[in-house]
Amino acid sequence: MSNKVTDLGFEVPVKRELVAEMVARRILDMVSSKALKPGDQLPPERDLAKQLNVSRPSVREAIRGLSILGVVQSRQGGGAFISELDGDALLGPIRFFLSLDTTNIRELYDARSLIEGDVARRAAINMTDEELANLGEILRLQVDTLEDARAFRLSDFKFHEAIWIGSGNNFLKRIGESLNSLGLEFRRRASERPDVLRQSLLDHRVLYEALLSRNPVTAAAAAEKHMQNVYNSTIDQTTAGGESE
Repeated sequence: MSNKVTDLGFEVPVKRELVAEMVARRILDMVSSKALKPGDQLPPERDLAKQLNVSRPSVREAIRGLSILGVVQSRQGGGAFISELDGDALLGPIRFFLSLDTTNIRELYDARSLIEGDVARRAAINMTDEELANLGEILRLQVDTLEDARAFRLSDFKFHEAIWIGSGNNFLKRIGESLNSLGLEFRRRASERPDVLRQSLLDHRVLYEALLSRNPVTAAAAAEKHMQNVYNSTIDQTTAGGESE
């Protein structure tokens, strides 16, 4: 049974020029201080905007960002609720900031390149023969998804997830998942062309062969090159104003 919070006791309205970022930060502060607990329902959008002295669109944008990072979830029948939080919430402020500012795409993929390169380097050493065989099967089936962007994204996640797990470092796996999720937020705004998917498939094959040869240096370089290619295609599509499904 959820507890509906009708008045969060915000004493000082946020300044209008800070808008959605400050709204989100205020809600995150309430979660951190336990004033808002998992299962609590936020006030209606209109009431929350009035309490914070901001516009309803600002509240809506803040809730959208908090939903992306998993702090808030919408339920059927209406209403926004505080989610059950786990370790992924540690990356919440980063996720929110990046989800609002698309100029940070370069910084995102720079971080992904560093993480994925190190993950691949470790995976080349730590992955078992069984894990490599599973990765090869994922790659084999990926060929059949080139005409379906959604199916390719699912396969792409499985491919990278197998490498995150194979790295043998659970924390790196969590970071990899979070950065991958952020990348999708940007790429969903862009069209997924077949040539882009084919390039990713080629990159995956090069990375797989490096892992199969258990060469950490080559594997790291292949992962970093893949991230650079993904970044370039994301920038190209975003600049062109493409929209995904």
